[in-house]
Amino acid sequence: MIFFIFASLVTVFTAHWVIAFTSNACPNRAKFTAGTKDYIHSIRWTNKYLSRKLEPHIFASRDFRDGTSAMDFERRRATLGRVPIISRTIPIGINVSAEPKENCTKKTLNVTIWEMERPSEIIQTWWSVEESERSVMGDPFGVVMWPGSILASKELMKHHYCSRQSQIENATVLVLGAGTGVEAQTAGLLGARKVIATDINQMALGLLKYAIDNHGDSNYSMSSIVECRYFDVYSDQKLPHCDILVAADVLYNSDLAKRIGLRVHELVSYALSENGAHSGIIITDSQKFHGTDFLLELKELRELNELLLKSGLDQLQWEDRKLQNVVGSGVLLDGDLVYDADVRLLSWGWTTKTR
Repeated sequence: MIFFIFASLVTVFTAHWVIAFTSNACPNRAKFTAGTKDYIHSIRWTNKYLSRKLEPHIFASRDFRDGTSAMDFERRRATLGRVPIISRTIPIGINVSAEPKENCTKKTLNVTIWEMERPSEIIQTWWSVEESERSVMGDPFGVVMWPGSILASKELMKHHYCSRQSQIENATVLVLGAGTGVEAQTAGLLGARKVIATDINQMALGLLKYAIDNHGDSNYSMSSIVECRYFDVYSDQKLPHCDILVAADVLYNSDLAKRIGLRVHELVSYALSENGAHSGIIITDSQKFHGTDFLLELKELRELNELLLKSGLDQLQWEDRKLQNVVGSGVLLDGDLVYDADVRLLSWGWTTKTR
């Protein structure tokens, strides 16, 4: 009984400390967290029905090859402040086509991120308080990996390995809602000149910075490439200059999706302007909540697509992709889940076609 009481107190203390750590006096926070009730319900449904719970295992690290999953890598534990965190190595691979087909090769990257070890504590606490209090807590969802970041990373790899000339190497990549930073690290590993990884969640930025500072390759300085930066998409600030914009699994509700859509409009309009530089765009969304398709919801983007069509340019449009056997945090459950994810992808603006 004494142990149970002690454990409960530790859980409550940790959750409230994390909330204090992630809080930020952002006047637009209420807009950001509005409408997340459906998001929480979908997580609960997914945890209960869509996936199977895994017992925690630790495996020795090894090089990626066919059949290797994220479960095949050692997981390390640490603390960020007072918060227990745990590493996750994500094998990301694509097939590079060649002629004849038997000469096709698989290109792979192993990206190691850090997540909150028990995110259910902060999410349950966030869910238990009044909505007015949630508006100043900060959303807790960026402290774990989401499948959209894997698809975004695959798309970056495609435009690096499958283009006549890499479109990632020496580029400046801007990531909105970077979270744990799968796609930010991928861009860095592919040779980006600079990666600006942004979020409004200080805990997520802390996790990403920890991963960058503890990057395992002594011959490569990830910290000199990836910059962790606070940026609020609701602000009046212009987007930082970039060649490529990435936003993976950040369309939590209709209002936020519209803000991301307006940022896409901002970048495309700049790219089409007389003095504008070329920009590539990658947006992914594995949740597909009602009202989050900004291509339909925003008049500005509907008009922009008409302009692109008249100009003989590619329109902004979604493609459906499937990721199989994604290994990720249970979010509201301790341990990992294995699941398939249907993810929509918007990929636009690339200067050369891929093979």
